[in-house]
Amino acid sequence: MASTPQPATKGRRFHHKSRYGCAPCKRRRIKCDEKKPVCGNCAQRSVECSFKSLEPASKSQPLSKLTTVGNASNSIILGVPARVSGAGAAMPFCRSDTRDLELYCHFQIYTSTTLAQPVSLERLYREDIPSLSVAFPFVGHGLLSIAYIHLASLSPQDTSKKLLAESAFHVNQALPGYLETIKNITEDNSSPLFSFALFVVLFAFANSSEESGVLLQAARSQPYLPEETVRNLGTTAARVARSIQNIFGIFWRCQHWISSGPLSPVIRRYLPPTLSDSSMEWIRVEDQQLARLSRLWEEEPTTALAHSCALTNSLICLRDTFAMVTQLTVIPTEDIETSDTNIRGNDLANIHRQLSAGHLYDAPSVFTWYIRLSPDFIGLMEEGNVYAMVVLAHYAIVLDRACAGKWWAHRLSQHFVAMAEVILGKERRAWIEWPLMVIAT
Repeated sequence: MASTPQPATKGRRFHHKSRYGCAPCKRRRIKCDEKKPVCGNCAQRSVECSFKSLEPASKSQPLSKLTTVGNASNSIILGVPARVSGAGAAMPFCRSDTRDLELYCHFQIYTSTTLAQPVSLERLYREDIPSLSVAFPFVGHGLLSIAYIHLASLSPQDTSKKLLAESAFHVNQALPGYLETIKNITEDNSSPLFSFALFVVLFAFANSSEESGVLLQAARSQPYLPEETVRNLGTTAARVARSIQNIFGIFWRCQHWISSGPLSPVIRRYLPPTLSDSSMEWIRVEDQQLARLSRLWEEEPTTALAHSCALTNSLICLRDTFAMVTQLTVIPTEDIETSDTNIRGNDLANIHRQLSAGHLYDAPSVFTWYIRLSPDFIGLMEEGNVYAMVVLAHYAIVLDRACAGKWWAHRLSQHFVAMAEVILGKERRAWIEWPLMVIAT
């Protein structure tokens, strides 16, 4: 039988594909030289290179320690294993012939450093929480869901959609094991349950930001706003509240175990610094502005009493959260001398700018508002109630100060304000003048 002719060797010359190039180069569809921490193209154009955010916090940490998982042994590219054929018996949550093991290592090397605030929490996310996944696979699935979201935030849009789908897959895989374990909380499983609840909160933030962006785009293209769209927007906004209340539901049931276990640094609170004259003035000015919001529903005779109480209580909680976050924010030394002059005019935009530039030592304090929300208010939020949307839009201000630039929060604060703007309509736009002024939607 005649032999099969060999394909011609002539044609397009092979060149190295920049499969692991930085995000800006991928968006521009150009070859990346993959130099760290800033590639040549980004250095030449003076743009922010995504490799900079991927630099490990400690370059002295040996990669072999971080990338040896189970019985897998793989070649390393950028400190992360390439696509693997088997994940190892000790890693049942890692599927074969996928990027799961790669993303597991990505979490340990890169994602963990972005979540470790303060930096003292880095070992917790890099080693302690991943070690729980061996005995509790639902923790591993939760970890992978967050790793996929983190990588999606660094990838071009066409790639990020696939990565977000992988993230959702792992959350769905984790839920049965998590729900079964939570039926009987013990000292041994309290830390894994709390760890997974942390991942769910991050997933809820990222997922709500992504989903609300799609809903807002669709809403703005319609001549009128259907009730279904309003409910969908409200439900998306309320999902974050429910996820945060869920994690604290677990915490209160096993606080004594978590407080003495490996996750104790996560729940450690910090003493507020001494309030400066400027901070006290900022708290006073913003609290006066927030207090006026209650007139919207209190002066409306058709507002049900139960709804009015839920709205007023949510506003009280919001005022407390604003004051707490301001008290826990330390302003850079170089800005202290000029802050008094800037704020003498009670300029809300300047107050927001100053506090956004400060450092919030106790980041979880911004979620105090969510923890204290009543089921009635969350229900109003899910319905897209106009007054609940006003309160949510003002919460977006303090959320923006604490989480602006966080990859897992993405543009959620902007989307909250945009949701309120769409639902309120032009005739009630003045109700959210402050959020619209300080947060670009």
